[in-house]
Amino acid sequence: MKRFLVRHVGNMGDLVFFVPPILETIKKKYPDSHITLVTAWGLKDKKGRWGMRNQGGFCISLMMTNPHIDQLVHFHSTKTALDGSICIEEGIPFPTWSEEYYNNQKASKSYDDVFELDIGLQQDENPLERLYTYMGMPDETYTNYRLYFTENDEKVAASVMSNFPHPRIVLLESIEGRTTRGWDPAKLPVLEKAIEKAYGCPPIWFGAKFLHEYEGRPITLRENIATLTICDAAIGVLSGPMHFAAAVGLPTITLMCDQPNYRAAPAHFLNTYIHDEKRLHRTLLGPTGPVLGFLKEGSTQINLTPVEWRNQGYTTWSNPGNQSTKSCVAVISVDEVMTVLRDIVHTTPIL
Repeated sequence: MKRFLVRHVGNMGDLVFFVPPILETIKKKYPDSHITLVTAWGLKDKKGRWGMRNQGGFCISLMMTNPHIDQLVHFHSTKTALDGSICIEEGIPFPTWSEEYYNNQKASKSYDDVFELDIGLQQDENPLERLYTYMGMPDETYTNYRLYFTENDEKVAASVMSNFPHPRIVLLESIEGRTTRGWDPAKLPVLEKAIEKAYGCPPIWFGAKFLHEYEGRPITLRENIATLTICDAAIGVLSGPMHFAAAVGLPTITLMCDQPNYRAAPAHFLNTYIHDEKRLHRTLLGPTGPVLGFLKEGSTQINLTPVEWRNQGYTTWSNPGNQSTKSCVAVISVDEVMTVLRDIVHTTPIL
């Protein structure tokens, strides 16, 4: 039996996008293998340390139901607790490994291979191709990423969504962010009104700021994602919530620019696995110039005139001043979004 040690302590989108297909690929290639996945319990704290539970304990929470993991380990920058006394999620304890303990395991020769998936990726790279090559599996092409839910997750989701009529059109939280990867915030109320006028019911917002309640409590992260399995379409920018929607099979419209489809667009990675054309994912590309660069990295001036760049008050990608209305994502119109939406939603629009 081959033993593999896999580590990924990155962000939500990456965890959903490429970790599950890689784990499944290992199991397909080596059916009797044992996989230990080391991941975080949330994001880093303000001092750059791993270990605290935040964001709903998202890494552990989302991976604890994955059938391709034999041992799930909580990564902590400084503490080790093999008895699971530090990390307990939904009543289940998980061992905690510190950086030092992890490095000792890595060097112990107890594993046939160690794969650290927290590698830097370039703008023009296909992440899964790059990772499979790094893992010594350059011929692997499996890209069908997905999430797994418990029966209770699905029960809660069904109960919550029973209050919403069809078509259930979801707006993903990150679309409203005043960042260089967000849409033009002034267009959001226009889109909301257009959806309600066309389909007779308003869109549903999805995200941490829009948690539903079940029996008097906020639903969990995994329960919230499970609600997307019984919706009709989702609209958003490239983000963790977009990957959540795509991973549960909800048809998505990704508003995107500044990078090629094969960098991360659900349409590129998932459509080959979908036979029903109504379930296909779509990508709306803004008018990116000849030079590509992640908007998140402050390269936004490539999409502006010199005068616009001087006057728009850019500070950081998350505080971009007027750039939030001038980026190549922002210029995608409501009419364009509605045209693509009509191609997805089965319900005939109200005339």
